[in-house]
Amino acid sequence: MAIITLVGEKLAKPGVEFIFYGPAEPCKTCKLAGVCVGNLEPGRRYKILRVRSMPSHSCPLHEGKVRVVEVVEPSIEVAIEPRLAIVGSIVQLKFEDCSDPEKKELFRPEGLFEGDQVKIIEITGEVECDGKTYKVAKVMRKKD
Repeated sequence: MAIITLVGEKLAKPGVEFIFYGPAEPCKTCKLAGVCVGNLEPGRRYKILRVRSMPSHSCPLHEGKVRVVEVVEPSIEVAIEPRLAIVGSIVQLKFEDCSDPEKKELFRPEGLFEGDQVKIIEITGEVECDGKTYKVAKVMRKKD
């Protein structure tokens, strides 16, 4: 289900992904904060589905203007234990340890938190780290 929010005009394009890190100081007194930052969860990744054809709004953070957009949480790739890698299953996410900093995004991807309930959508490959082999799974977070 899509979420309505506001993003800067330069980012307001279908397919653009962003991570919401929380409201900035000026947002706390903005009259649009409820629909803008109030609909988003800090630390989560979002993907713009559609830009609504409504007038832009003034914003001190986004070089002057923001647009109304519809966003969803996209699927995210993560390294998981091979025994859990069953397409269609729902598992509680446990981040695996990996000492290779170049593989950090697969082992601790932004947008997911350890303990999240995720549905495994697809197995896209394998990755090796510290002598162990893991499955790379595309997952969607299951919300309460």
